[in-house]
Amino acid sequence: MKSIILILSFSYLCGTNVPFKVGESLNYKASFSGIDAATGRLEVLGIETINSVSTYHVRFSANTHGVANFLFPIRDVIDLWLDKNSLAPIRVKKNISEGKYEKKSESDLSQDKGFAIVRNDTISMGKGTHSPYSLFYFFRNKNLSKIDGEIFSTIEGKKVTPLKMKVTEGINIGVPVGDFNCTKVTPMRIDKKKFKNEATMSIWFSNDEHRYPVKIWLKMKFGAFVLKLDEITN
Repeated sequence: MKSIILILSFSYLCGTNVPFKVGESLNYKASFSGIDAATGRLEVLGIETINSVSTYHVRFSANTHGVANFLFPIRDVIDLWLDKNSLAPIRVKKNISEGKYEKKSESDLSQDKGFAIVRNDTISMGKGTHSPYSLFYFFRNKNLSKIDGEIFSTIEGKKVTPLKMKVTEGINIGVPVGDFNCTKVTPMRIDKKKFKNEATMSIWFSNDEHRYPVKIWLKMKFGAFVLKLDEITN
């Protein structure tokens, strides 16, 4: 009996019972400063082997529409390959197009050896370092009440930043797909400095077995970018 309990506990900690599966697609309505202007999507595309590691291939994409598509068009696609056990990123590939700004990049993260290869440069990092975008999935498999005050590091380009988690529980919010009781997670810089481009982020996760990222809030130079869950496809 003890052996069975240990095996089940180990499976949970390693992330084998993740609350999502291949084929899941989360579609969002997005707004800039309260004006509906874009759509977003989080999707689990498949299971692939990257650098000898079995991974979930997930994607975040955002696209403007209407007037915003003429004023400040956005066509962003971020692909991530997350270790099936730890949900830490093994590879991050970005294709960013925002207004006149365009950038493509690819990073390989060697989590067990503590470094990342970014544009042919080797960047030191701690084990378990994340991309901000991988947190959308990583936190879905965590007991969020236990990470309040914990520190996680994220890597953006060649910069590694330690972030302290602020957790607020029991928040009721309504989004296009329905009403949810949520736990809000806000990563905060320890040095109190603002994120690059003066951005901050908060994510509301549903308090159910799916742990959906129901709402995502980003504060940037050009205003607040808010994504609200509109459709769920499994």
